[in-house]
Amino acid sequence: MPDLGVQTEVLDFYDDSDETSAAIHNQIVTELEENGLGLDMISAYSADNASVNYGRYNSVFQKLKENNNCILKANCVAHIVHNSAKHAGDRLNIDIENVVNKTFSHFSSSAKRTEELKSIHTFYQSLLRNVPTRSLSLWPAVKRLHDSWAPIKTYFLSLGEDGCPKSLWRLFKNDQDGEGNPLDLQVYLSFLSNALKIFHDTVLVLEREDGTVCELYDMMFTLKTKLQLRQSDGFFGAQTDVLLQQFPDRQAAVLREDMCNFYQSSLTYLEQCYDFSDSNYQKKLASLALKKSPFNFSHLCEAVEVLQLSKKLDMDALYDEYCVVLPHQQAIVQSGAPVVEKWAFWEKWEEGLFTDDRMLDGHKEQMFGKHQVKSNFTFSCKDFYTYVVKEKVLLNAARSNKKYKFKKKPEGKKPSYVRPHLSKMKFDVQMCQF
Repeated sequence: MPDLGVQTEVLDFYDDSDETSAAIHNQIVTELEENGLGLDMISAYSADNASVNYGRYNSVFQKLKENNNCILKANCVAHIVHNSAKHAGDRLNIDIENVVNKTFSHFSSSAKRTEELKSIHTFYQSLLRNVPTRSLSLWPAVKRLHDSWAPIKTYFLSLGEDGCPKSLWRLFKNDQDGEGNPLDLQVYLSFLSNALKIFHDTVLVLEREDGTVCELYDMMFTLKTKLQLRQSDGFFGAQTDVLLQQFPDRQAAVLREDMCNFYQSSLTYLEQCYDFSDSNYQKKLASLALKKSPFNFSHLCEAVEVLQLSKKLDMDALYDEYCVVLPHQQAIVQSGAPVVEKWAFWEKWEEGLFTDDRMLDGHKEQMFGKHQVKSNFTFSCKDFYTYVVKEKVLLNAARSNKKYKFKKKPEGKKPSYVRPHLSKMKFDVQMCQF
């Protein structure tokens, strides 16, 4: 929407027992038509990774591609990351999800048990449960259990075989005499509190509100690299390595092999469900994240080709705009700003709102001021406009040609700050939408 910028809107929310690809496709087409939109206006189809959505032959995505061949696959990458960790955990010799939820339910259903645990836990924190459909629940639950290991172990051993849940007793019984014998469960909790954090942090980054498709490939490649390095180096976490030294060599070797299999299983799943090849359009768009310099015109051309925009863009005009911004490219790359903000600055340079003079040291204050207002203002563009038109003093000052007070400079030097005209406030209003 040219006047409002990028908008997030809900067209409809419906319930339908018919979950076939044909029914979903028909619903999408109907909703678009009822809202005056066409399939030719769709740039990508985003959904979870179920086969009904992205199957090779008879999925919703394939049916949409028949209507508009330019539609891109925008399946949920965070779901892939979550499933890769879950898939790898299912291959371990211990069912960590069952341990977490069984321990949680033991205390959550009884205030008396919770009080008994508190009596031996100096820094008590409520245990957490894992929710299979929530991709950010497993690591916090595992870490909380790991951090509470000593009192949890003491509590369950105090129950004895008759009082402790059978599935948990099998994990604690090797130290039932209280001699401090190392337990496999402690090793797995230590390992997973380290390894699962990699997946957890990746999902957090993927779910950022300011994330872009330009960053997806690098995020996934970084995750893959971290797992590969841990596997090749046999790194399971510093604390885990200390615990393994307490086991007989043969038992420690079995545990290490199982944890290596965790890495391999997660990598296998990632490579099956995410395209790490050079043909992945997300890899070809990675240069648009403006995180590396130089950013060449060939990168823009590649993006245009991948997005099939060559018939919609004037490539000569695009090159002219690229040349205008080229001298400022390094400053944009090194700004450290989110990708959407980098492109906002890029666009303003194309429009000529930024000039070399304004990038002089004396004018950095103005640039920082604009960035500060953009970052701290919570108004939408519409609300900001409503606010500004009521501020008569501000409007009069903006219309005025008067300059801010500044010390006199030697002749030939520019003043440190100039009051922007109201016409230039358009820039500030536009910046608020990002």
